Amino acid sequence: MNYSVKVNGSDIPVFIENAFQKPYNKTVDIEVVSFVFDNEATLEISSQTEIRSAVVRPLSFGIVPEIINGKIIIKLDRPRKFSLEINGSWENNLIVFAEPDKYSDFDVNNENVMYLPKGNHAQDVLHINKDNTILYLEEGAVFTGKVYFENCNNIKICGYGKITMRGIDNIPDNRMRALEIYKCRNVKVEDIMIADSRNWSCKIHGCDDVEVNNLKIIGCRGNSDGVDICGSRNVTVSNIFTRTWDDSFVLKAFDTGDCENVIFKDSVLWNDFARPIEVGVELRAENVRNITFDNIDIIHSTTGYPLIGIHHGDRAKVRNITFSNIRIEDTPGAQLFDFRITHSAWNRDTKMGDISDIHLKNIYYIGKPGMEYALSKSRIQGFDEEHSIKNVTIENINLLGKTAKTPEDCGLNIMDYVDNVKFIYPENAEKINLISSKLDVCKDFVLNKNGLYEGSIKAVLKNESNIKQKSKIWLQISPVNTAKQQDGEFNFEIEPGAVIEKEFNVSMPAGKYVAQVQSDDININGDWKLIELDMIIDKNASKENLPDYIFHNYYNTKTDNIKIGVKDDNLVLYTDILKNKENKIIVYAAMPVEDSENQVKFSVEETDFGEAPAVMLGLHGPELAPQLRCPAEITYVFKNEPKVKEIRKIEINGGKGDSAVIPFSDLGVSGNNFWLEIQADIPQAREYRYPFTLFHSVVPNAIAHMFANVIIK
Repeated sequence: MNYSVKVNGSDIPVFIENAFQKPYNKTVDIEVVSFVFDNEATLEISSQTEIRSAVVRPLSFGIVPEIINGKIIIKLDRPRKFSLEINGSWENNLIVFAEPDKYSDFDVNNENVMYLPKGNHAQDVLHINKDNTILYLEEGAVFTGKVYFENCNNIKICGYGKITMRGIDNIPDNRMRALEIYKCRNVKVEDIMIADSRNWSCKIHGCDDVEVNNLKIIGCRGNSDGVDICGSRNVTVSNIFTRTWDDSFVLKAFDTGDCENVIFKDSVLWNDFARPIEVGVELRAENVRNITFDNIDIIHSTTGYPLIGIHHGDRAKVRNITFSNIRIEDTPGAQLFDFRITHSAWNRDTKMGDISDIHLKNIYYIGKPGMEYALSKSRIQGFDEEHSIKNVTIENINLLGKTAKTPEDCGLNIMDYVDNVKFIYPENAEKINLISSKLDVCKDFVLNKNGLYEGSIKAVLKNESNIKQKSKIWLQISPVNTAKQQDGEFNFEIEPGAVIEKEFNVSMPAGKYVAQVQSDDININGDWKLIELDMIIDKNASKENLPDYIFHNYYNTKTDNIKIGVKDDNLVLYTDILKNKENKIIVYAAMPVEDSENQVKFSVEETDFGEAPAVMLGLHGPELAPQLRCPAEITYVFKNEPKVKEIRKIEINGGKGDSAVIPFSDLGVSGNNFWLEIQADIPQAREYRYPFTLFHSVVPNAIAHMFANVIIK
């Protein structure tokens, strides 16, 4: 426990919840305080870690902590929910829920009240189907299980107690939501906390006339959404704080009627993995319309997923969706918005709908610039002429204090089957002075005697504005720690309308890479380039003449060298890794297949963290794929993996020498061309989420898109 807290001079307890934060190798403890106060509160916060600086997020609250005698002092004049972060990092934060005193005279003896007093309450599922029921969780009450309201009217759940699913492993998958309300009318959900739900935290499904207010949601599991409004009408979701691993605010429909007249507002969202604001997928209704997301602070979103999304592939006509007054703070690599119609594993309808009348207004990106904070390109993409996206109004998109007046200004790709995208902006706003960039290979990559490809990548920069500009760029190559560059930052001055070029000299082994133009200048519109380099194996080369390869992962863990050769009809590996009986080498192989549209071409471990893009093969060639931010999206949701016939896996235990001979027949390959991946299963890499692979495959037994293309000569 790092923090201790006093409120108005009295100690209050700090409790632990769980989060699953990047780089996703283990669940971590996070510290939370919750208290009730009248009028004013002074917080005195002590930390075992030396406090050098402190910030309260969201920044829009305007709460400026003081550091006095090594302690943090925060004064509140109203209820607030926020994250206190010290020393420039969110990883050792304190979440604070400061609540109004509204239950001191609550009538627990009312005949309609189900009362859970302070203390622990364990039950598999609390099923309520009686009209006029009030479920009251007193402050300090902890209910472990699921609360399920079904087919009842005039219901309410309230109080400062908590629903948690921590430690529960006996509830069937379809009942893992901590709070679910199904086909009810006149519903109120107020003030409770939901923690560690094993599925969606709060699902409102097929309901009418619903108010969800002042929820606190913390989730650390896959699919631990915050609030999901599904096929419901006349719903207001307000004053929410989420820290979830999956989506925070979601709107869906599952054949329980139209989803309409829904407002999400006045809330603070933190996503450790997926999307803060999402309409879709699963829009199985005739209409999804009149949906508003307003006055929302996104304080952290750490993976590069879309911050604002509409994703559609079912039958609904999606109409009149508004995103307004959204403030975005710490979102490295995130995509500002993504509107797309496409097939996915989640779609069930036999016909597809369309999207029209979308309004983005007053979207403020206030996060830090720079390589780790640059935004990915936004996207609008329909499916075909009949299933298109129409009438998108983008009003006052403000990026680091400058206003986007064109799609290029905000890095927006307007793709196929999109009509009438309009930008509106204040005439006196400081505009983005665009410098466009274009990347290309200017010197072909040639294999040297050490087994490395050497070449040059050229950045072409054009000043699209009417003023002279001074700026800088650099080249980022993913996966990290593998490619070597001779050039660092490129500082330049450029006249209006002028074009300048910069060559970056690069060497790297066989594999797949994405090079990106990066800058800490919001005026620069970065470009990217996919580079694919074959592994060439000389079948006549002796061991001494084979090139050395070294495993590098995201954490820059390295191994002994490995040489890869061919002898007769065998693959031969030479490496000191195999001398240690605690080690293992695992070889994966597949026969090549032809490229197909929507096939994933590139994703690596840092794709999960928003630090590298995913790339797929689109209608017109390779394109960015922000929806592919984890292997599950590739293998299950969008099914964009290369459709190889099989991936063959061979394990080689260490302790039996420094070489291994593997017949090609055991690998299931033939001829002079195949796909290859090799894993070093060593003790120092087993603590990580993904395997330690030579070509940076994260799930090599299931996905072959990062395998090296081997050519035997």
